[in-house]
Amino acid sequence: MAHLVVYLQRTTRGLHPGSLAALCIAREVADARGAAVLSLCLGDAGAFDDRVVTEASRAGTDQLVFLGPEGIQKLVRRLQPRHVLGPYTREAGSVLAQAGIGPMLGRWIGGPPAPAKLETVIGVVAGALPWQQSPLHIEPEYESDVGQVELADWLVAAAERATDLTTTHEPSPLVYLTAKPSELDQDTLQGLAGLGAYAVDEAALAGMREATVLWFDHGEGLPLTLLERHPGVRIVLLIGDRAMGGSVDSSWGLADYVLPGVWSTVVRQFGGPSWKTAFV
Repeated sequence: MAHLVVYLQRTTRGLHPGSLAALCIAREVADARGAAVLSLCLGDAGAFDDRVVTEASRAGTDQLVFLGPEGIQKLVRRLQPRHVLGPYTREAGSVLAQAGIGPMLGRWIGGPPAPAKLETVIGVVAGALPWQQSPLHIEPEYESDVGQVELADWLVAAAERATDLTTTHEPSPLVYLTAKPSELDQDTLQGLAGLGAYAVDEAALAGMREATVLWFDHGEGLPLTLLERHPGVRIVLLIGDRAMGGSVDSSWGLADYVLPGVWSTVVRQFGGPSWKTAFV
C-alpha cells in the first residue's frame, strides 16, 4: 500500500497547527488514492503524548510511531512514501533533512479541498483549524531508538506536569502586536477589545512565557527574533486582504497560523467556540 508520511511537531499546547493541517491534507489525499497515513514523532514524552495521540487520531492518521532520527530514515527508505508533510518550521525541516528527506517546499493550506498537485516534501503553513474529525483512536507504536532522543527542557517539564493531577492549567493571555497602531481600524480595535486582547510590543513579548499573539502584518513579515521566544508563545499572523498563491514568505515558518482576510472580519471569527478552544 502507498503511504503518506506526516512529521508531528509538539508544542506546549499539543500538536503544531502545521502538523494538524498536514494530517488533514494527507487524510484527504490518502482517501482519494487508497493510501495510508503514517505519522512520525521524535522521542517519548510520556503522559504529555496522550494529547498528541488524541489529536493525531482525530486528524486522520492511520498509524503513529514515536522514534528517533535513524528510525525516520529507515522507515522512509523502506516505505518510499508518495509525499512527506510536516509543519513549515525550522525543527521539521532540520529533522527531515537529517533523515535525508527534502528539500522542503512551503505551502499555505487554508482548508479543504486538498491541492490538485502536491510536491514530494511539503512544509505546511496552517491557514485554518483542523477539519478532519475521525472517531478512531490510534494505538501508538514505539521504535527501539526512541529513547535516544534528548527532549527539550520545556517538553521534559511538560511531561512531568502531565502526571501531576494537582496541576491546573490557566488560559494564556490573548495579546496583539502591530508596528503601526494607527493602521488598525475602529472595527478591528472593537473586535480586539471584545476578545479581551491587549496590546504589547516586541520587548514585552520577549518576556512572556505563555501567550497567544495576534500579530498584524503590514508587509514586513515576522522578525527572526521570534526564534528565541518561549515555546508557550503562539503566533497568529494576520496578513490582511491579499491573494494567496505561489511561494510562501519564509518568515511564515515562525508563525503557528497565517490568516489572510480583512482584519476586522478575521478578528471577529475568533469569538467563535472553535477558535477560543484553539487559543487555550
